[in-house]
Amino acid sequence: MKHLSSVHNSSIKELISLQSKAKTRTEKQQFVVEGRRELCLANLSDYAINTLFWCPDIFKESDFLTWVEQFDKSINITSVSLTVYEKLVVRENTEGVVGIVSQKNNPLESWQSKSKNPLILVLESIEKPGNLGAILRTADASSVDSVIITEQHTDIYNPNVIRSSVGGFFSVPIFVCSNEEAHDFLKKNNVNTYAASLQKSINYTHVDYTQPTAFVMGSEAKGLSSFWYQQAITPVKITMLGNVDSLNVSVATAILTYEVIRQRNS
Repeated sequence: MKHLSSVHNSSIKELISLQSKAKTRTEKQQFVVEGRRELCLANLSDYAINTLFWCPDIFKESDFLTWVEQFDKSINITSVSLTVYEKLVVRENTEGVVGIVSQKNNPLESWQSKSKNPLILVLESIEKPGNLGAILRTADASSVDSVIITEQHTDIYNPNVIRSSVGGFFSVPIFVCSNEEAHDFLKKNNVNTYAASLQKSINYTHVDYTQPTAFVMGSEAKGLSSFWYQQAITPVKITMLGNVDSLNVSVATAILTYEVIRQRNS
């Protein structure tokens, strides 16, 4: 097994570039996953793990060798010094292992419903990686069928998306497409679609979500584009009782998805 103790090694430079640059992630079609749990979830979700960088100072050798048995034997494993490892990771408490993983580019045509009554999230032009990750975390917790990202503004493989999703990134199918493609898909599959909006909207609790349902959520800065207001979808709102006029998009998404769960389980 190769051991690296210098941050100037080409392999280390490549991983750091994958962490910091969307351009590199796009060119290489790879991204970085930090932590034992996240790498296990990536593996269970059939993401191809190409390389593992392991820090013996954090992850004891005997424990690491047992842990790594679950992965494909062809994975390249490199041990690194603590100094190098600390340069590789973005988050704290990553438990001594970080990996380079191949991206998945799922076409919307490959969608398969997990249930007869799917719940789908459509996220238009979400800008902040932390918000996207938080929504994916909620999507996992509330058993959302899939997340469709339209008019993409944020690289979904940004390390902060992976980190803030707490593993939800790997458990929920993610698709990236245009608004038109998403709308046609929902219409084709007879999914009742609701837009989170304050314009000419009804209270979100006054709608029946017991049938196939999709919520369309707009960007943090501008909300939904005019495209969605031109479609035959129902705008719903969450009543604001204070001085501010809107919620963080990840919080609003959580409220809406759990209302669906409440109705379907009542």
